Amino acid sequence: MPSVVMLPYMMIELAAYGGVCGLLARVKMPCILKVLAAQVAGRALRAVAIVIGAYAFGSPVNVAVIWTSIAAGLPGLILQWVVIPLLMFYISRKVGSNE
Repeated sequence: MPSVVMLPYMMIELAAYGGVCGLLARVKMPCILKVLAAQVAGRALRAVAIVIGAYAFGSPVNVAVIWTSIAAGLPGLILQWVVIPLLMFYISRKVGSNE
């Protein structure tokens, strides 16, 4: 579990996930690419927020924290690569069969 200190940064990351997914909802491209775009945007925005937060509190920017958070979240990212496209395929098949 992440520490309470990381909560604001995670909220920013999750908001970026939702924003990018919302923007790409009607774009014709493979689901996995949408997932990757959301993940990259979310992690990039989280890294920027960490850097801004570090400067705001007068702390030195520790790049290792950013890379460690990416490495720690890698199993979750991989799980999203597998589960989300499968779930979207299943949902689209169900919706298509009901029409």
